[in-house]
This record gives sequence, C-alpha cells and structure tokens, in this order.
Amino acid sequence: MALPRFLRRPIDLATATAAVGAGVQGREAAFLAVLDQLVFGVGKSPLRRLLEWAGCSPGDLRGLVASEGIEGTLSKLRAAGVFVTADELRGRTPLRRSGLELALTPADFDNPRITGGVAGSTSGSTGRSVPVRYDWPFLAAEAAEELLLLESHGLRDAPLAFWMPGPPGIAGLHNLLVHSKLGRPPQRWFSTSPPPGRGEGLAFWIDRGWRTGRRLLPRLGPAPEWVPAERAEEIARWLAAAPQPAVLKCFASSALRVASAAVAAGLDLSRSVVFAGGEPLTLARSEFLSRSGIRAFARYAATETGFIAGACPHGEDRGEMHLYSDRLAVIGPEPEGPAAPFAFTVLSLSAPKVLLNVELGDHGKLRRHSCDCALGRAGLAWHLRDVHSPAKIAAEGVKLGEIDFARLVEEAARDLGGNPDDLQIRLGADSEAGGASRITVVLAPSSPIDPEALQRRLRELLPKLPGGALASRLWFEGGALTIERRPLRLGPGQKMRRIVREGRDDAS
Repeated sequence: MALPRFLRRPIDLATATAAVGAGVQGREAAFLAVLDQLVFGVGKSPLRRLLEWAGCSPGDLRGLVASEGIEGTLSKLRAAGVFVTADELRGRTPLRRSGLELALTPADFDNPRITGGVAGSTSGSTGRSVPVRYDWPFLAAEAAEELLLLESHGLRDAPLAFWMPGPPGIAGLHNLLVHSKLGRPPQRWFSTSPPPGRGEGLAFWIDRGWRTGRRLLPRLGPAPEWVPAERAEEIARWLAAAPQPAVLKCFASSALRVASAAVAAGLDLSRSVVFAGGEPLTLARSEFLSRSGIRAFARYAATETGFIAGACPHGEDRGEMHLYSDRLAVIGPEPEGPAAPFAFTVLSLSAPKVLLNVELGDHGKLRRHSCDCALGRAGLAWHLRDVHSPAKIAAEGVKLGEIDFARLVEEAARDLGGNPDDLQIRLGADSEAGGASRITVVLAPSSPIDPEALQRRLRELLPKLPGGALASRLWFEGGALTIERRPLRLGPGQKMRRIVREGRDDAS
C-alpha cells in the first residue's frame, strides 16, 4: 500500500534541510519543467491557451527566466495578461482577455500526473467547494518544511495536538500525514466536527475506512475525538498539563476559544505555542491570546497550494512568515502600482493544482531578506506578512474597506474587555426597505460586552477610518448599522466567519 510506504522512512532534520535547500537552488529548472510538462505538454491546459494567446513560446520563457529570474518573468507575464483571478479559478466568471474567452472549472487546473495520494476538497467557506488531491512526494516536501518550522521555534520534540476537523475533512488529514511522515503524529487530535453518521453516505464510509486504517498503522497516532467549541477548556487543560512546552495547531478563532477558556479556568498557558491558520492572526487576536500566556504564530495554507508559509521566530511580529519558495513563487503588486492580490505559481511536478500567476484573493506584503532561523538557513528568503482578503462594505452611499472595518470592530471588543471573536459582521439587504444594504454587528450570547456600550464605542472609532466620520453619522442614523445579540454563525471546521454575507456562502 502507498500509505505504509510513505510512512516507512521518517524525515530527519538533515534530510529536511537538504531537501528544502535543493528545492531553493533548483527553482528555475523546476519552473521550466512545470511549464514544459504540465502546461505546454497538456493540450487542454487553460494556462497553455493563455500563454499562446499572449504569444509566449517555451523558448521565449526560457529566455525570460535566464535574463529576469522567476519573479521577474512572472511580473512580465502578469503585465501581459497572463494571470488567473480567484473568480476565474473557481469558475465564477469566464476568463476573458481581448480575443480570448475560456469557461473554466477548478478541475481544469488539476495536475494530470496525480492519480493516487489523498483526495479532499476546500471547505467551501468562500463559495463552491474545490476538489483537490495531494500526492505522496508533495506531502513529503511539506513535511520537510514543517520540520524546519518546528526547529526554528525550538519545538521539534514538543508534544503536539490538533483542534481540526476529522475525516472526511481534508485539513486535519493533511496535517496528520505531514506530521506522521516526521514520525511525530499528534498526541491528541481534538476534532471540531462529530464523526459522520450512517445517514451521511460517503462521508461515513470515508471516516470508517480511515479509522480502520489508523488502527492498522499506529504511526498515524490517535483517532480524532470530537470536542465542540463549548468544550474548549479540555484543550486548554491538555496544554496546561503538558510536561514541556506544547504545540496546538488550529484555526485562529479556535485558539481564541482556548485562550478564553484558560482565563476563565485560571489556567497558565505561558509555555504553550499555537500555530494558527485558516484565518488571519490579527493584532487584536494576538493581543487577546497573550492574556492567557499563549504564544501564537501565523501559518498560511490554501487547499489549492498546500502549505504556503510558516512564521519566522525573528520576524517583526508573529505574523511574518517564510514563504515555502522551494515549491512556490509569489508576486505581489508592483512597488509603484495599484493594490493587487498575490499571484501564485507552483514549482513542483507533484503540486495538486497547476498554477501560473493564479490569484487566490489574498493581499499582503512581500519582501526578500536573509534570516538566521532554520527556515532562513535552508534558503527560504522570501517573507510574507499582513495577509488578508480585502473588499468593501457599502451602505447609505458610503464605502469602507472590509478589513479596516473588521479590525475596528475587533478594537472595540478589546477596549470593552471582550474576545475579538465575540463579534461577527453580517451584511445583507432589508427587504422591507427596497433591498437597502444593512450591516449587523452580532454579539455572541455569552459575550460580556454591553450592546449599547459597543454602539457608543463604534461611533467613537469609526471616524478614524477614511470616510468613517460620514459612515458613523449615516449608518447609525439611517439604521444601516445595528447591534444584535444572537448566536454567531461558524463556518466549516468551526472557523470563525468574521464577515458573513447573508444569503451567500461567502465569508472572510
């Protein structure tokens, strides 16, 4: 079987360092191999059609890479129209360029070389679920990066737990396989989702098959155990009782639930480390986690790409991350140009999706500099930070940036002594007012924050934003912005949906 073969030889630190270093040194050759074999070598590839439309031949690209390097080549391609937006990738809109129109689906970007491995899909928290398949060599490459991340933080031998969805969800399985390849599966797998029942069809049989396989392969560690959000204290107590600094991998909002439970129970988590992904690790979230003693660091991953980046221990804050540039190339906006999302390109023949300047919708900052942590010493010199998904909130003719407004709401929660994830922003339309836009800040029933105090604080803070003074007056006076106390709506895997668009699957 492929899985036992995958687990048979764990990766050690020397092997991991050499593998990542070789990947960094061989980036240009790997990029050209992907273009030759997975783009120009695949007749139905939409990326091939796009390159041909732009007049780029394999020889042209080899010349560009020799003179401009990978990032320079990708920047020139993007300027020439060779890129794919997040909506085009996910089939929401056709890819349209002058004289070219392609109706796409996420499957059009599947790596045709991959037929085995582990299958899964995105959570669907940003719309339609996208199927994906991870191959064993790809998972081994991620395991090498993960070991260097742990080594960078002095946590290579630390006890580990997950608080992630169990099967058939892909996030937990993905992380489990990576850590099992290191010979260090989690000691506990706290699942945010209950085991599927017989009435759930394929999901039930996937879960049952996985549990049977786990019993036959002890190297995979313990079975997932369902721990819903309201029992976060169980995870906090496990961290507090660990005989040495322990690590928890979870979504950022789940980390806040653990911190809240620890504070309420009087637990000291000052030796605990959380690697938080799935949602931005904002400043407000980091400050709240610090109250319980937790040291929280950002991770960045996407189902289409796998692991993207891991936190640098020497960064300006705990949100600065090393890009896994042995497998990926990323370009951002031009220094003097308008804001633009990151565009991702894979440098691996075993990547789950074939991506060339493909946007996932995330913006942020990108820079290159040396670092003396284990990740930096392996050659991972590109750094990402401030990763977010910007959009606009519009009501009463006033527009504010979603990310700016969300941060302001978090600041208000902090000022009033609450958890940043006690609040949620819901965007919808008032059917009784001709479909006028409505913004509702929802307070969790258990939050200690008083709704009237929150309204006063938001009125005080809104003028800090560009256009916020007008928004403060019009949104409150016109009834476009209201405060309500009711249960929050969580996304797949108990992710906190900071912004929910009513009537849609979108959340950010």
